[in-house]
Amino acid sequence: MDKKAVLEDLSILLKQFSKLIGEFCPGETPDLGSMIVLLEKLSVAAKQTDSDTFYQVVESCRHFVENMTLETMNRTKPLEDALLLLEALFRHMKKGTEFTFETKDVISILDSSILSGQPSGDEPPTQPAPPDETLLTAEAAPDDSREPEPISGEDLEILMDFVSEAEENLDAIEVHLVELEQDPTDTEIINNIFRPVHTIKGVAGFLSLKKINQLAHTTENLLDSARSGEFMINDTATDVILESVDMLKNLIERVKQGVGKGVKLPDHDLDVTQLREKLQVIHTRLTSGGGAPLGEILVKQGVIDEQSLEETLEAQKTQPEKKIGELLVEENKAEPSQVVQALIEQKTEKRKVAAQVKVNTEKLDDLVDYAGELVIAQSMLKQKVSNDPSLIQSVTQLGQIVSNMQHIAMSMRMISIKATFMKMIRLVRDLSKKSGKPVGLTMSGEETEIDRNVVDALYEPMVHMIRNSVDHGIEPLDLRKEAGKPEKGTVHLSAYHKGGHIIIEIQDDGKGLDRDRILEKGIQSGLVSDTDQLTDAQIYDLILQPGFSTAKQITDVSGRGVGMDVVKAGIERFRGHLKIESEKGRGTKFTISLPLTLAIIDGMLVRVGKEKYVIPTTAIQRAFKPEQENCFTVEGKGELIKERERLIPIVRLSHLYTDEKETKNAWDCLAVVVESKDEQKALLIDELLGKDEYVIKSLGGNLEGIQGFSGGAILADGRVGLILDIHGLFQLAEAN
Repeated sequence: MDKKAVLEDLSILLKQFSKLIGEFCPGETPDLGSMIVLLEKLSVAAKQTDSDTFYQVVESCRHFVENMTLETMNRTKPLEDALLLLEALFRHMKKGTEFTFETKDVISILDSSILSGQPSGDEPPTQPAPPDETLLTAEAAPDDSREPEPISGEDLEILMDFVSEAEENLDAIEVHLVELEQDPTDTEIINNIFRPVHTIKGVAGFLSLKKINQLAHTTENLLDSARSGEFMINDTATDVILESVDMLKNLIERVKQGVGKGVKLPDHDLDVTQLREKLQVIHTRLTSGGGAPLGEILVKQGVIDEQSLEETLEAQKTQPEKKIGELLVEENKAEPSQVVQALIEQKTEKRKVAAQVKVNTEKLDDLVDYAGELVIAQSMLKQKVSNDPSLIQSVTQLGQIVSNMQHIAMSMRMISIKATFMKMIRLVRDLSKKSGKPVGLTMSGEETEIDRNVVDALYEPMVHMIRNSVDHGIEPLDLRKEAGKPEKGTVHLSAYHKGGHIIIEIQDDGKGLDRDRILEKGIQSGLVSDTDQLTDAQIYDLILQPGFSTAKQITDVSGRGVGMDVVKAGIERFRGHLKIESEKGRGTKFTISLPLTLAIIDGMLVRVGKEKYVIPTTAIQRAFKPEQENCFTVEGKGELIKERERLIPIVRLSHLYTDEKETKNAWDCLAVVVESKDEQKALLIDELLGKDEYVIKSLGGNLEGIQGFSGGAILADGRVGLILDIHGLFQLAEAN
């Protein structure tokens, strides 16, 4: 047999050997018989080469596998190292160059029986101790009634780190998979998916998390074949990998719950067997020709012909380091845009990330709290020394340091909203497939930073609104064609900062809200009367009421009248507001407004009688002293102030929160016009005391549920000022 034929046989046998190792999972009986037969074939082929080292490594592998059958060994790390060495030797044989690297370490590990606990001589192995019948019974029929095994303090910390990193890795995998669907030829994206799966598999094996290790291992095999160019990732592969990601999330969540309780929780209800079999079936189908190579795809698309492809494949044999796409471009047989689908411009610039350290979130929250207390103490000190010129300069300097320290502490809690946005990519993809409507997600401003706690508040509302956009907003394909719209619907997510708030917009290009139908439903439900003069915003707000739905049929996505009231409650719990805008036939836009941070607020301090209140500056439109001739009382509408040719309703805080009966004339007070959801009212106050940043404090259990207040702030004089929630205040004023 000539040298070329021998090398071709070796190449095939090495790939088969790699596949057998890859299919092996710890804790399962491997197909050692097939591995021995394969190594015997590899040994015969190796004898026909000029490399004694290659033959020696193959023989060492064969002896090692024979020992595995005798001694029930279940570690393949030495074989994996040997495979890497064989592949390196093979590459040098093909090139005809000398292999000068050390091989003794790999061979000595294979030849020894250290891993199995046996000496390396010919002595018969010691008879292993009989297995523990209790363990066998537990494996065969898991008993959930047994006491969970406690986790040691050291393991708790390791497991918590694993859970945190694994969750981040799985989120990243989902994002990269969606990117890969757009450009299946991008090996860098495949590597970005393969690496985190490999990491999860390795660490799970170290921590004896068997199911996580096994599932990650099987998923890794599929990805490795794609990475090696054996097939291209398609919808089928993407779906099963995402299914694997979901199961890994469930398994890791079970570990996380156990860590929280300090015990190892059972996971018998989470079966990975069927999913692993599904992964293996798809792996076999794709690697046996289910996926077309890049060259064949280009031929089918008419970019190149069969002869051009054959010529380029022949040229590639002399330049094995180059990919087929690169050669086609170099030979001017294909345009770069045809090979990479113009996705180069869409790739985000890789930026160098600064070194980071992990900090316990409780410590971080404590730091922010103490920084807030320091601001309060400094403010009190400043007021006490305001008449002492010798101390004013020092206190002012201290104030600048404290302010900088507070902003740094606050910025440490700020994280990018990108992770939350990226989760929506997977959501839209799944909803699109389930609803049968082609829908894509576009994003802008995903690098916008927001308080870590506020991010948690955003996830659920965003999920509900995107579900509604895809299910109710985006029309079916035939209706979109009739309306002259693109076949593929679009949901756009954007984020930006505005006036101390983060604004999240969710906009679709669907059919929009049916104003008349919503109003009709509102009248039928008794939420409004047909005599009410409502603005569009007020009508659209009706869909935020519990149980309100205009859906003609219920789907597994939405339509049951639950969701939007949850959205409203979730947003308002974090001092946020939701605004709805819609144009029939053009689409709907949901705008979420949330404070950038839950710890401080930029506010205007005002006095009403003996009480002091803080009004968020973002809600204030203007302040003025009204003239007597511009103050009116209208039957059925209460007190009004005419300002800029508009009549603005008056709200008296003293009447809402105290028993004070005395009413001052409106023209003897100051009017502060505040706005919420395009609605304006004028708050009557006695004095404007100044603008400042205030540290928000919880009101505690007794005052927590009072409408119109979002918290309290310790003022410079040590007293407590209540922070007004403008939207809640408007609702309270209308109810009275």
